[in-house]
Amino acid sequence: DFVVMHHKVYHRDTLASRRESLVSIALAKGPMAQLLSFFALDYGDDDDGTPPSTAAKIKAVIFWPMVTLFKLTIPLAEAPWSKPLTIIHAILVPQCVLFCTQFITFVPIDGGPGLYAYAPVLSIVIIAFLVIFTSMNEEPRFYKIIYSLLGFVTSVVWIYCISSGVVGVVNMLGIVSGISQAVLGVTVIAWANSIGDLVADIAVAKQGFPRMAVAASIGGPLFNLLIGFGLPFTIAKLEGDYVPISLDGVNLIMIVFLFISIIVTLVTVIIFKANLTRIYGVILVIIYVAFLVFVVLAETGILVWL
Repeated sequence: DFVVMHHKVYHRDTLASRRESLVSIALAKGPMAQLLSFFALDYGDDDDGTPPSTAAKIKAVIFWPMVTLFKLTIPLAEAPWSKPLTIIHAILVPQCVLFCTQFITFVPIDGGPGLYAYAPVLSIVIIAFLVIFTSMNEEPRFYKIIYSLLGFVTSVVWIYCISSGVVGVVNMLGIVSGISQAVLGVTVIAWANSIGDLVADIAVAKQGFPRMAVAASIGGPLFNLLIGFGLPFTIAKLEGDYVPISLDGVNLIMIVFLFISIIVTLVTVIIFKANLTRIYGVILVIIYVAFLVFVVLAETGILVWL
């Protein structure tokens, strides 16, 4: 319940009151001052009042443009109410969503303009609502709920946009190196996409929640398969694009080993009554290594029967 800070002992309630008082002081400066402080350099969590290090300052300056862009386009529910910032979000968020999802030039009505022309209309309606029905200092009733939902949606949109950029870079590397897109997908992109889940699942299991770790390790790839396939193909269909898929070579190997891993998991769960042991993990690692070997053999042309 106590914290030692600057050779002094503080109660946690005292520190919480201190942080709340700092927020109150920021709010008392006025909406515009609060808005400007929202875009100040972020040196990290320095609640103890110590000055930031030189490395923290350099990092804050380097990441400031990107962090500012995210703050302008991703609503934050934990941030205090700011009417000017909300108006800025009303202007930028619709255009950001359309741009990141590549729907900005989509024409919903034949002969009409693209969605880029409808987004300002939506922004004007939202701004009019904010100007009329909200005040500068009083937080709206459903502000936290609405901003939580919008923050989640815009975060997913940004992840989609950045992922598309990463895929473009990987495709360029594949063209330069002569490696197929499928091989790059099952190696570079797959490893980069899964390393975070690997670390998180191991940490959850070590903390005493093995069921949660197993559920996350299965639910994550399932989400990627269903949504990762469903959403891009839905967008391509709406845009009138045609995406050819060939079931040969690396693609066939991926499907075969996917079914092998599913069957092994199903049989293991039934036989051992959901008591997954270390041997099961070793078997899965062996299956994955064999999968990579088959992918390399298919890419080099040794497995010509594929």
